[in-house]
Amino acid sequence: MNMAKNKTDSEKQLGIGKIFLILFTIFILLPILILGIIYSTNDDIKMQMNRYLTKLPGKIGDYFKAYPTKEELSSQVKSIANYLVEIDNDRATDKLTLIKNEDEKLYSDIIKVMLKLNSNKTQTIVESIRRNSIKKDVLVSTLNQIEREKEREVLSKAEFYEKLSPITAIDKIISSLDNGSTSFKDLGVIFENMKEDTAIMLLSNLNEDIRNNILENISSDEKRRNMEALIASIKDRQANLNNIADIYSIESPDKLVNIIGNTQTYVLDELASIYRNMGVLKSAQVLSKVNNDDFVMELINKIKEQEILSTGRDLLTEDILKAMKIYRQFNNNVAEMSSIYEKMDNRQISALIKRLIGNAGTPKKYFLDNGEVITITDEDLALAILKNFDDRKLASVLSFLGDNLSSEISRKLTIPSL
Repeated sequence: MNMAKNKTDSEKQLGIGKIFLILFTIFILLPILILGIIYSTNDDIKMQMNRYLTKLPGKIGDYFKAYPTKEELSSQVKSIANYLVEIDNDRATDKLTLIKNEDEKLYSDIIKVMLKLNSNKTQTIVESIRRNSIKKDVLVSTLNQIEREKEREVLSKAEFYEKLSPITAIDKIISSLDNGSTSFKDLGVIFENMKEDTAIMLLSNLNEDIRNNILENISSDEKRRNMEALIASIKDRQANLNNIADIYSIESPDKLVNIIGNTQTYVLDELASIYRNMGVLKSAQVLSKVNNDDFVMELINKIKEQEILSTGRDLLTEDILKAMKIYRQFNNNVAEMSSIYEKMDNRQISALIKRLIGNAGTPKKYFLDNGEVITITDEDLALAILKNFDDRKLASVLSFLGDNLSSEISRKLTIPSL
């Protein structure tokens, strides 16, 4: 019973609260809201209400006492209008433009009074304000259009450089700087809008001064730092590839062909760097043993590209191709003679090998454009043939040559050669 009674009392209190809230909203909040809207939108009502609000005690009354009456406002507008009619048109235009930007209603009230005082002059001033407004809009519109055109031009140039070969792109960049058609500031924006991998590749192949000037004009600090880090990483990788090339330069071509005669261990760009730094003769020896002509020509073209990007011209690939042709001819001769020797008696083979090694005739010499010379002797031919034999046949052939000559040949066979 008590619980039911308590529940009924609570429901009654809740119902009374809702009724009170509704009455408060209808008779207090809603009238205040309506009055506030009328006060802020109707000047006559505002002035009448201000007269009563000035009688409020304390700071509230003082605030509304300080608010000008309708007569005072009208007097102030007339005073401003009189002044503007008396001064020259340019000054009046400037002052009215400021008023118009701050308070459209005040501007309208002043113009109405000015038209009564001097309609011709007022109309001239109003027309001047209108023209200035149009000029301003046109100026802003023109500036916005120029900015959009600049953005499109930057994106267009970025796409243009991306489509060019690296050599042509760098030539265009350098020539545009030389003839003044492009500034470092322009290039900074262009590179910032370029695909990152293309931008990094071009920047890493530009000379240091040009590269640094372009990077300094990239507006995004984060993007600039990221580019600098990637370029530094490329330099580190290049130094590592140079060290690898030094190691490979003393290795056997037969061993190297399995490592750098394909793209299983290194990508094409890395292979080109290794061959460029390994030396013409060693590069040609290795490539002469590669049977994939498409791979060889692709690699040669990449070496050529890197040479031009690095030094401005290619003085390497012609010598590599010339030397490779010489070594391939030598390899073919070795293969043919090895095939013939394989069918002969080991004693006969040893006699022919002894004759080749003992031949003191004039060696064949081939001169390359870089000054290097390829020298091929009969001893080189004999050693190359012996390398094609299996261990058992080789041991048998050497056994017929005598201890001294056999030891000397065995030693030479362990040294990297043609």
